[in-house]
Amino acid sequence: MSQSRMWTSCDSFKFHVSRSLCMEQLIERLKEFMENEARSGSMDFGCITPLYVYRAWGGRVAIEEIAKALPEAIRML
Repeated sequence: MSQSRMWTSCDSFKFHVSRSLCMEQLIERLKEFMENEARSGSMDFGCITPLYVYRAWGGRVAIEEIAKALPEAIRML
């Protein structure tokens, strides 16, 4: 895999399963990330954007994938 290739949510979790399962795992990962950010006391859920998550995760998950999953993760909190 090329270093410059952007990973999708499936790549980042190293699963080769259905796209819906990858999205479920991405949502779970986002929920954990938001809970950790809130626990740190420096962030509330409204400040967490797809770009913020993308940068925090070092670009390992495509920003488009994050943007699709983030509203659902926020809804589930």
